[in-house]
Amino acid sequence: MKNNKSLKNEGLFSMADRFVADFFDHLKRGATDQMIKKAEKANLPPPVVQKLIDIDREVKELEKSLKKYEK
Repeated sequence: MKNNKSLKNEGLFSMADRFVADFFDHLKRGATDQMIKKAEKANLPPPVVQKLIDIDREVKELEKSLKKYEK
């Protein structure tokens, strides 16, 4: 009985951990989009803004690739 309760707690903890991680990932995405918009509004040179967009795209691709290897 004690072992079963422990497994439930671990599952609950794992679910909460994923929820928090997803929450901060979405928050990070929103912050990234805002920074790119601010860079555009600040009239930074187009190559700089494009580099920010490229970096964001590459990070998304890397995260997608890494998810294939998650357990």
